[in-house]
Amino acid sequence: MRPWIFLVLSALLQVGWLFSLRQTEGFTRLVPLLFYGFFGLTSAYCLSRSLDGIPMSTAYAVWTGISIAGTAMVDLAVFRQLDLSRLLCIALILAGSTGLRIASEPHARPGAGPTSPPATDPVGDAR
Repeated sequence: MRPWIFLVLSALLQVGWLFSLRQTEGFTRLVPLLFYGFFGLTSAYCLSRSLDGIPMSTAYAVWTGISIAGTAMVDLAVFRQLDLSRLLCIALILAGSTGLRIASEPHARPGAGPTSPPATDPVGDAR
């Protein structure tokens, strides 16, 4: 459970990182720049901690999805910069991330089950 908490926290911090990047106005404002550094470093740390218990491909897909959705909500709530075409493109990105995750799962092949060594050792039985 703890890796998932780190993963969600990392994605939310990523949203803060992107929001503060915009507020730096080309890295000319000090306070937003400090928040930018804090959010970016903390997000990376939390993401790395989440990888202790979650496969990297799963973590990245979930992290990306939460980050994109959170950033879209900030755009809509704060900047009023979201329209139907952007929502559609975000949905396509999320669908692509999900599709990549599904496609990366190992598929079981017929007859390719786990093999186990024989119950007895033929060489050992001959002695």
